[in-house]
Amino acid sequence: MSERLLRILESFDLSRPVRKPAQLMDELGVSRASIYRDLKALEEAGLLERVADRGYALGPLIVELDRQIRLADPLLQASGTLLRKLAAETGGTVLLCRVHGDKVLCIHQEMPLDPVTPVSYERGRAMPLYRGATSKVILAHLPRAELERLWHRDRATIVAAGFPSGLQGFLAELEPLREAKACVTHSEVDAGMAGLAVALLDGPRVLGSLSVVIPLARLPAARSKTVLSKVFSVASSIESTLENERLRARSKR
Repeated sequence: MSERLLRILESFDLSRPVRKPAQLMDELGVSRASIYRDLKALEEAGLLERVADRGYALGPLIVELDRQIRLADPLLQASGTLLRKLAAETGGTVLLCRVHGDKVLCIHQEMPLDPVTPVSYERGRAMPLYRGATSKVILAHLPRAELERLWHRDRATIVAAGFPSGLQGFLAELEPLREAKACVTHSEVDAGMAGLAVALLDGPRVLGSLSVVIPLARLPAARSKTVLSKVFSVASSIESTLENERLRARSKR
């Protein structure tokens, strides 16, 4: 798939669920013939569908692919019933997230038996890297070259999120999170909520994070350590399952 086709798909969001060819022509700086050729290709593939007299919306193939992910995503498969158990034991909302480019994408949310407060992270919603335990623990495990690239591009946003105003200070603040493989934050994404997150690793590469979001009122200091310990245990089980699957696949080559 060409870069332009990907840019067309990426242009859809909640504020722009339907796109007109003329809008895409202006944004991408291409001819009318090129845009209509691209839209036809995406429509034939099922990635877009025409909305009468309005333009184009995301198509049915995306729904089909989402079902495939729900049923066969290796990270979800490795999690099994552990996330439901973790939500029941901690009383918090459990989030399984992947790193997705420069964002963090929630691929599964498991609610506790008695949910009290909804959380901003939900399946399919991409969130920034710089706020909240769920994102920060991923950020801390990115390669230094990637962190420097993000710093030079997003310095104002990073400082606004509460990080130091210099690159070295930014890197230094992330180092303890990398060493601990965990992050705990209070009210950084949702007011009155604590986030307790552990990185999910594939060797040296960060896959994402596992976290529990719980009202601060339900989380006295002593209980925070207990909850984080449970998150660590489940994260370790997920990583072990992924490693075993990888070794099994190698043995069949």
